[in-house]
Amino acid sequence: MEVKKENPHKGHREKVKARYLVNGLNGMPQHNVLELLLFFGIPYKDTNEIAHKLIEHFGSFSGVLEAKPNELVKIKGMTENAAILINMILPLYKQYAIDLNAHSPCCDSSEKLAEYIRNLLLDTNDERVFAICFDYKRRLIGCKIIGEGDIISSTVDYRRLAEVLLETKANSIIIAHNHPHGITSPSKDDIEATKEIFRFVSTLKVRLLDHIIVNDTSYLSMAETLHYAYIFSGMTNSPFERDYDSEIETAKKELEEKRLRENRERCQRLLREAEEREKKKKK
Repeated sequence: MEVKKENPHKGHREKVKARYLVNGLNGMPQHNVLELLLFFGIPYKDTNEIAHKLIEHFGSFSGVLEAKPNELVKIKGMTENAAILINMILPLYKQYAIDLNAHSPCCDSSEKLAEYIRNLLLDTNDERVFAICFDYKRRLIGCKIIGEGDIISSTVDYRRLAEVLLETKANSIIIAHNHPHGITSPSKDDIEATKEIFRFVSTLKVRLLDHIIVNDTSYLSMAETLHYAYIFSGMTNSPFERDYDSEIETAKKELEEKRLRENRERCQRLLREAEEREKKKKK
Protein backbone atom coordinates (compact mmCIF):
# COMPACT_ATOMS: atom_id res chain seq x y z
CA MET A 1 0.00 0.00 0.00
CA GLU A 2 1.45 3.38 -1.08
CA VAL A 3 1.92 5.84 1.78
CA LYS A 4 1.17 9.44 0.90
CA LYS A 5 4.04 11.83 1.64
CA GLU A 6 3.13 14.63 3.99
CA ASN A 7 3.35 18.09 2.45
CA PRO A 8 6.37 19.78 4.13
CA HIS A 9 4.75 23.19 3.61
CA LYS A 10 1.47 22.24 5.24
CA GLY A 11 0.52 24.80 7.85
CA HIS A 12 3.50 27.02 6.95
CA ARG A 13 1.38 30.06 6.12
CA GLU A 14 -0.47 29.78 9.41
CA LYS A 15 2.84 29.61 11.30
CA VAL A 16 4.22 32.70 9.56
CA LYS A 17 1.00 34.64 10.19
CA ALA A 18 0.96 33.54 13.85
CA ARG A 19 4.57 34.70 14.25
CA TYR A 20 3.64 38.10 12.84
CA LEU A 21 0.64 38.44 15.16
CA VAL A 22 2.87 37.80 18.19
CA ASN A 23 6.06 39.68 17.28
CA GLY A 24 5.18 41.84 14.29
CA LEU A 25 8.10 42.13 11.86
CA ASN A 26 10.67 42.25 14.67
CA GLY A 27 13.47 39.82 13.93
CA MET A 28 11.79 38.52 10.78
CA PRO A 29 14.22 38.10 7.84
CA GLN A 30 13.44 40.28 4.84
CA HIS A 31 12.64 37.34 2.56
CA ASN A 32 10.07 36.17 5.14
CA VAL A 33 8.54 39.67 5.24
CA LEU A 34 8.10 39.51 1.46
CA GLU A 35 6.83 35.95 1.69
CA LEU A 36 4.15 37.06 4.17
CA LEU A 37 3.12 39.95 1.95
CA LEU A 38 2.87 37.66 -1.06
CA PHE A 39 0.41 35.38 0.79
CA PHE A 40 -2.26 38.00 0.02
CA GLY A 41 -1.50 38.24 -3.69
CA ILE A 42 -0.58 34.64 -4.52
CA PRO A 43 -2.85 31.97 -3.03
CA TYR A 44 -1.96 28.26 -2.83
CA LYS A 45 1.73 28.62 -3.76
CA ASP A 46 5.08 28.54 -1.98
CA THR A 47 5.85 32.26 -1.86
CA ASN A 48 9.14 31.78 0.01
CA GLU A 49 10.92 30.81 -3.21
CA ILE A 50 9.34 33.76 -5.06
CA ALA A 51 10.47 36.14 -2.31
CA HIS A 52 14.07 34.92 -2.67
CA LYS A 53 13.90 35.35 -6.46
CA LEU A 54 12.57 38.90 -6.10
CA ILE A 55 15.36 40.00 -3.75
CA GLU A 56 17.97 38.32 -5.93
CA HIS A 57 16.64 39.94 -9.12
CA PHE A 58 16.18 43.48 -7.76
CA GLY A 59 19.27 43.41 -5.57
CA SER A 60 17.69 44.21 -2.21
CA PHE A 61 14.46 44.33 -0.22
CA SER A 62 14.19 48.07 -0.91
CA GLY A 63 14.80 47.41 -4.61
CA VAL A 64 11.78 45.12 -4.66
CA LEU A 65 9.54 47.75 -3.03
CA GLU A 66 10.71 50.39 -5.53
CA ALA A 67 10.15 48.17 -8.59
CA LYS A 68 7.31 48.87 -11.03
CA PRO A 69 4.45 46.35 -11.41
CA ASN A 70 5.43 45.55 -15.01
CA GLU A 71 8.91 44.62 -13.77
CA LEU A 72 7.65 42.56 -10.84
CA VAL A 73 5.35 40.35 -12.94
CA LYS A 74 8.33 39.19 -14.98
CA ILE A 75 9.51 37.10 -12.03
CA LYS A 76 8.30 33.51 -12.28
CA GLY A 77 5.34 32.84 -10.00
CA MET A 78 4.37 36.50 -9.58
CA THR A 79 0.79 37.58 -10.24
CA GLU A 80 -0.55 40.98 -11.21
CA ASN A 81 -2.30 41.29 -7.83
CA ALA A 82 0.93 40.56 -5.97
CA ALA A 83 2.84 43.06 -8.11
CA ILE A 84 0.29 45.80 -7.41
CA LEU A 85 0.30 44.95 -3.69
CA ILE A 86 4.09 45.29 -3.44
CA ASN A 87 4.08 48.48 -5.52
CA MET A 88 1.50 50.05 -3.19
CA ILE A 89 3.65 49.78 -0.04
CA LEU A 90 5.74 52.97 -0.47
CA PRO A 91 2.86 55.18 -1.73
CA LEU A 92 0.72 53.92 1.18
CA TYR A 93 3.43 54.82 3.70
CA LYS A 94 3.84 58.20 2.00
CA GLN A 95 0.12 58.94 2.39
CA TYR A 96 0.29 57.79 6.02
CA ALA A 97 3.26 60.07 6.75
CA ILE A 98 1.64 63.08 5.06
CA ASP A 99 -1.60 62.59 6.97
CA LEU A 100 0.25 62.03 10.25
CA ASN A 101 2.31 65.19 9.86
CA ALA A 102 -0.72 67.19 8.80
CA HIS A 103 -2.21 66.50 12.23
CA SER A 104 0.92 66.90 14.33
CA PRO A 105 3.30 69.79 15.11
CA CYS A 106 5.86 68.80 12.47
CA CYS A 107 6.91 72.41 12.04
CA ASP A 108 8.47 72.92 15.46
CA SER A 109 11.94 71.93 14.25
CA SER A 110 13.89 71.82 11.00
CA GLU A 111 14.73 68.17 11.69
CA LYS A 112 11.04 67.19 11.67
CA LEU A 113 10.44 69.23 8.54
CA ALA A 114 13.35 67.49 6.82
CA GLU A 115 11.84 64.10 7.67
CA TYR A 116 8.47 65.33 6.40
CA ILE A 117 10.08 66.26 3.05
CA ARG A 118 11.87 62.91 2.80
CA ASN A 119 8.51 61.17 3.20
CA LEU A 120 7.13 63.22 0.30
CA LEU A 121 10.03 62.01 -1.85
CA LEU A 122 9.77 58.29 -1.07
CA ASP A 123 8.59 57.33 -4.55
CA THR A 124 10.96 59.48 -6.63
CA ASN A 125 14.64 60.25 -7.18
CA ASP A 126 13.91 63.50 -9.03
CA GLU A 127 14.84 66.90 -7.63
CA ARG A 128 11.74 68.78 -6.47
CA VAL A 129 11.07 72.14 -4.84
CA PHE A 130 8.29 72.43 -2.23
CA ALA A 131 6.51 75.37 -0.67
CA ILE A 132 5.44 74.43 2.88
CA CYS A 133 2.75 76.85 4.00
CA PHE A 134 1.82 77.97 7.52
CA ASP A 135 -0.92 80.13 9.03
CA TYR A 136 -0.29 82.96 11.48
CA LYS A 137 -0.10 80.44 14.37
CA ARG A 138 2.66 78.56 12.52
CA ARG A 139 0.37 75.59 11.79
CA LEU A 140 0.96 73.56 8.64
CA ILE A 141 -1.80 74.34 6.14
CA GLY A 142 -0.37 73.06 2.86
CA CYS A 143 2.61 71.69 0.99
CA LYS A 144 2.85 71.98 -2.79
CA ILE A 145 5.43 71.29 -5.48
CA ILE A 146 6.51 74.56 -7.12
CA GLY A 147 9.38 73.29 -9.25
CA GLU A 148 11.17 70.24 -10.63
CA GLY A 149 14.65 69.99 -12.12
CA ASP A 150 18.36 70.25 -11.44
CA ILE A 151 18.77 74.02 -11.02
CA ILE A 152 16.37 75.59 -8.52
CA SER A 153 16.72 79.12 -9.94
CA SER A 154 15.35 78.01 -13.31
CA THR A 155 12.78 75.50 -12.08
CA VAL A 156 10.80 77.48 -9.48
CA ASP A 157 7.44 78.37 -11.00
CA TYR A 158 6.70 81.78 -9.47
CA ARG A 159 3.21 81.88 -10.92
CA ARG A 160 2.50 78.53 -9.25
CA LEU A 161 4.03 79.80 -6.01
CA ALA A 162 1.74 82.84 -6.07
CA GLU A 163 -1.27 80.58 -6.68
CA VAL A 164 -0.29 78.37 -3.72
CA LEU A 165 0.10 81.36 -1.40
CA LEU A 166 -3.27 82.80 -2.42
CA GLU A 167 -4.98 79.41 -2.26
CA THR A 168 -3.70 78.58 1.25
CA LYS A 169 -3.76 82.17 2.53
CA ALA A 170 -0.34 81.47 4.01
CA ASN A 171 1.19 83.86 6.52
CA SER A 172 4.65 82.33 6.13
CA ILE A 173 6.38 79.60 4.14
CA ILE A 174 9.42 77.38 4.15
CA ILE A 175 11.02 76.38 0.86
CA ALA A 176 12.47 72.88 0.70
CA HIS A 177 14.16 70.86 -2.00
CA ASN A 178 16.26 67.74 -2.31
CA HIS A 179 19.72 66.91 -3.57
CA PRO A 180 19.10 63.25 -4.48
CA HIS A 181 22.70 62.38 -5.24
CA GLY A 182 24.68 65.12 -3.54
CA ILE A 183 25.56 66.93 -0.34
CA THR A 184 23.13 69.29 1.34
CA SER A 185 25.30 72.42 1.10
CA PRO A 186 23.50 75.04 -1.02
CA SER A 187 24.94 75.85 -4.43
CA LYS A 188 25.38 79.41 -5.66
CA ASP A 189 22.12 78.95 -7.62
CA ASP A 190 20.36 77.79 -4.43
CA ILE A 191 21.52 80.91 -2.57
CA GLU A 192 20.49 83.32 -5.34
CA ALA A 193 17.13 81.57 -5.78
CA THR A 194 16.47 81.85 -2.03
CA LYS A 195 17.09 85.61 -2.18
CA GLU A 196 14.78 85.92 -5.17
CA ILE A 197 12.03 83.89 -3.47
CA PHE A 198 12.39 86.05 -0.34
CA ARG A 199 11.89 89.22 -2.43
CA PHE A 200 8.98 87.69 -4.34
CA VAL A 201 6.96 86.45 -1.34
CA SER A 202 7.66 89.69 0.54
CA THR A 203 5.71 91.58 -2.14
CA LEU A 204 2.77 89.33 -1.26
CA LYS A 205 3.14 90.08 2.47
CA VAL A 206 4.34 86.53 3.17
CA ARG A 207 7.43 85.77 5.23
CA LEU A 208 10.06 83.25 4.08
CA LEU A 209 11.20 81.44 7.24
CA ASP A 210 13.75 79.00 5.91
CA HIS A 211 15.08 76.99 2.99
CA ILE A 212 15.74 73.36 3.89
CA ILE A 213 17.83 71.08 1.68
CA VAL A 214 17.64 67.31 2.21
CA ASN A 215 19.25 64.16 0.89
CA ASP A 216 18.72 60.55 1.94
CA THR A 217 20.63 60.82 5.20
CA SER A 218 21.00 64.47 6.22
CA TYR A 219 19.62 67.97 5.87
CA LEU A 220 20.67 71.62 6.06
CA SER A 221 18.58 74.53 7.33
CA MET A 222 19.82 77.73 5.70
CA ALA A 223 18.10 79.86 8.35
CA GLU A 224 19.99 77.98 11.09
CA THR A 225 23.34 78.18 9.29
CA LEU A 226 25.39 81.26 10.18
CA HIS A 227 26.59 82.04 6.65
CA TYR A 228 23.06 81.96 5.10
CA ALA A 229 20.82 83.26 7.91
CA TYR A 230 21.19 86.87 6.71
CA ILE A 231 18.98 86.10 3.67
CA PHE A 232 15.89 85.69 5.85
CA SER A 233 16.27 89.15 7.36
CA GLY A 234 16.26 90.72 3.90
CA MET A 235 19.99 91.51 3.75
CA THR A 236 21.54 91.35 0.28
CA ASN A 237 25.07 90.32 1.26
CA SER A 238 26.41 88.14 4.02
CA PRO A 239 28.18 90.00 6.83
CA PHE A 240 30.69 87.14 6.77
CA GLU A 241 31.59 87.59 3.13
CA ARG A 242 33.98 90.28 1.91
CA ASP A 243 32.45 92.83 -0.43
CA TYR A 244 35.37 93.15 -2.83
CA ASP A 245 33.66 95.71 -5.10
CA SER A 246 33.07 97.99 -2.15
CA GLU A 247 36.64 97.50 -0.94
CA ILE A 248 37.99 98.43 -4.38
CA GLU A 249 35.87 101.60 -4.50
CA THR A 250 37.03 102.55 -1.02
CA ALA A 251 40.66 101.99 -1.98
CA LYS A 252 40.22 104.15 -5.09
CA LYS A 253 38.73 106.97 -3.01
CA GLU A 254 41.53 106.76 -0.46
CA LEU A 255 44.14 106.85 -3.23
CA GLU A 256 42.49 109.86 -4.88
CA GLU A 257 42.30 111.67 -1.54
CA LYS A 258 45.99 110.93 -0.94
CA ARG A 259 46.92 112.34 -4.34
CA LEU A 260 44.85 115.50 -3.74
CA ARG A 261 46.44 115.93 -0.32
CA GLU A 262 49.94 115.49 -1.75
CA ASN A 263 49.19 117.97 -4.58
CA ARG A 264 47.81 120.49 -2.11
CA GLU A 265 50.86 120.17 0.12
CA ARG A 266 53.17 120.52 -2.92
CA CYS A 267 51.36 123.67 -4.05
CA GLN A 268 51.56 125.12 -0.57
CA ARG A 269 55.30 124.37 -0.44
CA LEU A 270 55.89 126.02 -3.82
CA LEU A 271 53.97 129.09 -2.66
CA ARG A 272 56.07 129.37 0.50
CA GLU A 273 59.27 129.03 -1.55
CA ALA A 274 58.09 131.72 -3.97
CA GLU A 275 57.27 134.05 -1.07
CA GLU A 276 60.70 133.51 0.47
CA ARG A 277 62.41 134.34 -2.84
CA GLU A 278 60.41 137.54 -3.11
CA LYS A 279 61.42 138.55 0.40
CA LYS A 280 65.10 137.96 -0.41
CA LYS A 281 64.86 140.12 -3.53
CA LYS A 282 63.38 143.03 -1.56
CA LYS A 283 66.25 142.86 0.86
